Amino acid sequence: MTRQEVLSRLRAQVAAGHPLLMFGAGTGLTAKCAEKGGADLIGVYSTAIFRMRGLPSILAWLPYGDANEHLLNMAREILPAVHHTPCIAGIGAHDPALNLELLLDRLLEMGFSGVNNEPFCGLYGPYFAQQLEQAGLGFSREVELVRRARERDVFTVAWAMSPEEAARMAGAGADVVGAMIGVTSGGMSGARNVTPLEAAALQAREMVEAARRENPEVLVLTHGGPFADPETAQYSITHSGADGYASGSSGERVPTEQAVVAVTQSYKAMTLL
Repeated sequence: MTRQEVLSRLRAQVAAGHPLLMFGAGTGLTAKCAEKGGADLIGVYSTAIFRMRGLPSILAWLPYGDANEHLLNMAREILPAVHHTPCIAGIGAHDPALNLELLLDRLLEMGFSGVNNEPFCGLYGPYFAQQLEQAGLGFSREVELVRRARERDVFTVAWAMSPEEAARMAGAGADVVGAMIGVTSGGMSGARNVTPLEAAALQAREMVEAARRENPEVLVLTHGGPFADPETAQYSITHSGADGYASGSSGERVPTEQAVVAVTQSYKAMTLL
């Protein structure tokens, strides 16, 4: 879909009073199910491939794989399973050998409707993120990804982990800013210590306000930390003023864990004559 087609769909949902949902998918099956469930966007990025291997998503931020190679491999499985929902490609923009224009061409030809900045530097924390920035491999590369995609009229979702990052992404032309609180809690491999719900919603609100000061038209989604199920996601929207929610582990890993454990226990409860 074109950028305008995606935006028209999203704004129609907001105008009708329906919160937006971006569903991060790591397999073709979960992407197919998310589309059937009514997801507005389907995100495809390297974190999901780890969580659906039964590993912590945080591995996507360690040097054990090529994020963009993972993306292309996942796309071959996920894109054919999705028929009507815009798919968003998570690009690792920091690779100095990356020809961004060629990768954008390839992703659009494959059938993606937009891009976003995943993995992102904010999760490393201030010290390491600053070192990356000084080396020319930091957050500015993510901003440049969004800016260049916007120049090409490609739809963008931009993760941000602070009001300053949210404002920079909105100023670069992001169509959607994701107010990221951190690794999602819950399940077998989720974060154990996260920001309390009330404080996390306040942090999200500060990012929402910063993004909208820069661009009143920008859409904002909440994600991560204690926002780990429909109830806490609703709380995040209500108390931050965001337009919706982005699920990752909360939409894919945790429900899969719960469902498989439950059905396995049910089978084991069968009896023999």
